[in-house]
Amino acid sequence: MESRTRIRILNPQVAAQIAAGEVITRPWAVVKELVENALDAGAKTIHVEIEEGGRGRIRVVDDGFGMTPEEALLSLARHATSKLRLETDLLNISTLGFRGEALPSIAAVSRLEMITCPPGQTGGYRLVAMAGKIEESSPWSAPAGTQITVSQLFFNTPARRKFLRSRQAEQAYLVESLRHLALGYPEVHFLLKTPARTLLAAPATQSLKERVAAILGAEMAAHLLPFHLDGGPVRVSGLLSAPDFSLASNRFQVLLVNRRVVQDRLLGGALKEAYQGLLPKGRHPAVVVRLEVPPEMVDVNVHPAKTEVRFQESGRLFALLLSALRQGLMVQGEEPRYTVTWSPGALSRAQETPAPAPQTFSGFRPAPLPDPGAAPFSGPRTEPGQIPPPPLTSVSWRFQDLVIIGQLAATYILAQGPEGLVLIDQHAAHERVLYEMLKDAAAPARQPLLFPRVVEVPPAQAGWLQENLEHLARAGLELEPFGGASFRITAAPPYLAQADLEAAVLETVEALAPLKSASQPQTVLEQARLYLACRGAIKAGQELQREEIEALLKQLDELQVSSHCPHGRPLWRLIPISDIRQSFRRPRE
Repeated sequence: MESRTRIRILNPQVAAQIAAGEVITRPWAVVKELVENALDAGAKTIHVEIEEGGRGRIRVVDDGFGMTPEEALLSLARHATSKLRLETDLLNISTLGFRGEALPSIAAVSRLEMITCPPGQTGGYRLVAMAGKIEESSPWSAPAGTQITVSQLFFNTPARRKFLRSRQAEQAYLVESLRHLALGYPEVHFLLKTPARTLLAAPATQSLKERVAAILGAEMAAHLLPFHLDGGPVRVSGLLSAPDFSLASNRFQVLLVNRRVVQDRLLGGALKEAYQGLLPKGRHPAVVVRLEVPPEMVDVNVHPAKTEVRFQESGRLFALLLSALRQGLMVQGEEPRYTVTWSPGALSRAQETPAPAPQTFSGFRPAPLPDPGAAPFSGPRTEPGQIPPPPLTSVSWRFQDLVIIGQLAATYILAQGPEGLVLIDQHAAHERVLYEMLKDAAAPARQPLLFPRVVEVPPAQAGWLQENLEHLARAGLELEPFGGASFRITAAPPYLAQADLEAAVLETVEALAPLKSASQPQTVLEQARLYLACRGAIKAGQELQREEIEALLKQLDELQVSSHCPHGRPLWRLIPISDIRQSFRRPRE
């Protein structure tokens, strides 16, 4: 019997398909490689057309330096490249492509048509290849530049085609890839279209902020701050979001190394350090970082798709990047101040007239309050990280009977009760009210939007959202597919009218996507209610009118559970008058 471990030379066609599998993993990889070739060819305009999310057809047209007939034929040969000549060139790579793998790899798993013409020539050249073999080649009338059409992708590798995701998901990956390339080359005009609509239109500009506005939206660009730091041979520049603006995911964090989009833990670590203590848990900044490094200090030849790099002196680069980010975030450098809004005379239980207009005093720093577990409190004591047991809801007074004093730091409602000072977390309280409304309503109230809003979720989550549209609708949020990873928000709960609906959808999808809708439909629904209630609730730092406070306190009285928010955090606490007397060393009265 012949041994199964005998060594053989692979069939050239099989070897070509294996090599193609390392570089061409899905339609977006085709677009990435072709667009990078166009950029290396000096193109100033790049048009991309796709059908069926790239699975049906991909066409990339550029106005860069085209190829002669001899170069066009040679470009489909393995390891043919215009970027490298000597071994030492590997230490000084300044182009996006250099291996000579892209075109032959694409051609090995598709039908590829190329029409190309060098500048200054009167005629061009056309060739057609099927599974890597050239079937047609002839002179052709064409403008200067190159046009490549890829169809029947993975026709001869059915296993790879079988594992492609839906049309919407593949299109979403493709849009994301082209956006990143466009961020690295703002002076190039990018256009991405399907037969039905334009997915990306980014006219040429010299400003990174204008490019961000074109591809990520003007609202996003408005919240970004510029930064720049020159560290000798290394320069760092870009845009980063202000601390008061955050996102539900980290997908808007882009690192460009010599204009190449890469994935590296350097950026993530520097961002975590720079924004330490500035963002709420689970929120992420938006940032576009351009890192200009001498070619000899970075190795881009560590991944077949050239998406990872290796740095020399990575510690020095980290320190420079962190300094640049902190410089961009340095606005005032002031310590946070507590603000108390008082209603003078509210402490008098005999007051019969409405309280005067609130006055604001800055600089009031109260002594730290004791831990909620140690102070008298309606909820049971729990250890850190422990989930509290079902809360106690019976109290000897009603919230609406409390005497309103004012707000502390525009976050906590201060009120006098029969037993002492009551502090109420306004966000937690309103969140509980909204959650109970959603949970108890068979069909939650929803308000159709006069102008539906479009939100784009991360590509990997588009399929999950498509499957869970019904569950979100039962929670009051109606969406409909809008192509790729884009969805139109057509209706929302009334309490979200003033909220950032796009952010609410992104945060909800980001949190719930790990849940499997088929096996956990009720969990998906409950979690959707919880996150929508959180997004629509009164925020910490929001000043409230007396009427708004009174309405909120009355709503708390109507709830069965009024001691904890849906996340399990206490929403109110009591500081007994006896503790206050003791802290001032006053005798008992």
